[in-house]
Amino acid sequence: MDKLIKLETHLHTCEVSGCGMVHADEMMRLHHAAGYHAVVVTDHFLPDSFESRAARASFLTGFRLARAAGEALGMTVLPGMEIRFAAGPEDFLVYGLTEESILSLPDDVCDRGVTAFHALCRQKGWLLYQAHPFRAGLRVMPAADLDGIETRNCNPRHTSHNDLAKAYADTYGLLTLCGSDAHQVEDVGAGGILAPQDVLTPTGLVDYLRSTREPSFL
Repeated sequence: MDKLIKLETHLHTCEVSGCGMVHADEMMRLHHAAGYHAVVVTDHFLPDSFESRAARASFLTGFRLARAAGEALGMTVLPGMEIRFAAGPEDFLVYGLTEESILSLPDDVCDRGVTAFHALCRQKGWLLYQAHPFRAGLRVMPAADLDGIETRNCNPRHTSHNDLAKAYADTYGLLTLCGSDAHQVEDVGAGGILAPQDVLTPTGLVDYLRSTREPSFL
């Protein structure tokens, strides 16, 4: 196996995520300084926000700025998203996406719900994890509608009940994941996983996560 590197699985840019407080290029500088070699940009993909190809191109702004800054630092930056459906406030992390697959999403994807979206993920070879499912006011989704659970969310401003998430994943054999959920400077470096350097493509990362139910958490 190739060298293990630090990979951030959950971060936001202020260019796209309204709750983000850090510009994409600064996010990359901060992660590079913290020893990360790769990140997945998971900006919020919200209902009524990206219902055309042009709007989805704007969604990619944070990723594209992060990629340019990351490349200058020798980092790999992959596209992802934290999608929310119209049926409720629950959030879901998606891995294995490319720019074109994001641009080509159905205009009404957020109206279709998690069951239909998970079916699309299976068809396309993406992975779907529910983010921080045990925070107050959120519902954990049926295991059949998920590939995995974010079992360690490291955002310091929320109580994510990671112990409950881990127990749920173990009960149903779901994949597990750790992410910083980085929105602010203070969040950088709080979490992520160790991954082989040779898996740093959308499909390579999915193959690794699919075969590694419990990757090494930071």
